[in-house]
Amino acid sequence: MKELTRKGFLAGGLALLAAGAARAQKGPMLAYADGLKEGWWIGGWAKQTPAVPLEDQKPVEITMAAWNVFTFQTWQKLNGADFKTLTLLVHGGPKGKQEFTLRLRLGEKAYESQVTLKGLKGKWARYDVPFKDLKIKDGQFDTIELRNASAETLEPFYVNYVILQ
Repeated sequence: MKELTRKGFLAGGLALLAAGAARAQKGPMLAYADGLKEGWWIGGWAKQTPAVPLEDQKPVEITMAAWNVFTFQTWQKLNGADFKTLTLLVHGGPKGKQEFTLRLRLGEKAYESQVTLKGLKGKWARYDVPFKDLKIKDGQFDTIELRNASAETLEPFYVNYVILQ
């Protein structure tokens, strides 16, 4: 986890996108960056508001009641072998301390491996999650799932710049 400003993230992350555009269509791929990208939609049953102004960004605001799920979904089956890292920015809002899991799914089939992420009080944190930690290997997926795995409601938090690379 790295604390990061938008300017620093854009300088590094978008340079990777530009480099990837010259390669085959195997990524990088944006799911969300100041709004949903073409071919992606939001699912789950957590309360969410896309493109909420926060500092100089427009993240999706997420409020999860106990056991809630929030997803970024696409209509296409993506190959895990085409990507090495899933990157996203998380802001904990004024209170922070949110803890939720990240995992991948193909339809209703969820991969068992998950990674825990945390919202930091009043600041952005960059998470670079290696696909090997999600144990998808050569499997396919179409959903990025964030889950509140507790009986407690989480304070609102924000997610932006969801990039598969």
